Amino acid sequence: MSESTYTEIPDTSDSTYWESNSKTGNVRSTTFIPRDKELHLRLKKKAWAVIQAGLTKRNRKGSSS
Repeated sequence: MSESTYTEIPDTSDSTYWESNSKTGNVRSTTFIPRDKELHLRLKKKAWAVIQAGLTKRNRKGSSS
C-alpha cells in the first residue's frame, strides 16, 4: 500500500485499505480494521489536526477557558 495513494481515511468499501472481520451469532457484526496501522494512525492525526484548526480556540479539546 502506497502512502502517497491515501491522503485521508477512505470509506470502508476500500478493501485495499480495510480488512473486514465478521462475527456471527445472536448479533451479526462486522468490524473494519486498517491493514496498515501506522498509515492509519498518521491519517487519523492529520484529520484531527484539521478538525481542531477549524474550531475556535475556546472550543478546542484540551483548551482551558
